[in-house]
Amino acid sequence: MHYAKYEGIVVNRRAVGDADSFLTIFTRDAGKLSVYAKSIRSTRSKRIGSLDLFSRIRFEVAERGGHRTLTHVELLDSYRNNKKALTNIGRLFELGELVDALVPEEDPHREVYELLSTALTHLSHFQTPEYVLRFKKKLLFLLGYGDRELSLSEIDAYIESLLSRPLRAPRVLTK
Repeated sequence: MHYAKYEGIVVNRRAVGDADSFLTIFTRDAGKLSVYAKSIRSTRSKRIGSLDLFSRIRFEVAERGGHRTLTHVELLDSYRNNKKALTNIGRLFELGELVDALVPEEDPHREVYELLSTALTHLSHFQTPEYVLRFKKKLLFLLGYGDRELSLSEIDAYIESLLSRPLRAPRVLTK
């Protein structure tokens, strides 16, 4: 068994059973990691507040047989201001889906981590969709998909063609 320490941002969370979850955490040095978090959804869990979506955390995992299990977590920043307005929450889910879908597992992209961290820091200050458009363009450029001049509707179609599926997050608030 091998233990490792990381710093990262929780970009996705999937429930497993009654109390467990799988987390997707985008780290500064190791890229996107999938981590099993045992009993975090139980009413007695002290870690649930630290593992909220789009929170920056410092965490430790035990690695065994290619699987990672969360052993310790420390909240660094919850980005609480971003979670107050419904429009910002929709944009958070959009940023999280883009990073989760476009960045390969365990492929370190320090520039993408810095881009996401900066976006989370400043998201509540920008009320226009151009901020998300600039994030998408910069993300595509950093991941090697080119530096094209695309409008908001064109960039979504381009990203959907890369993913071979429609984006889910932008439609969250339209239903």
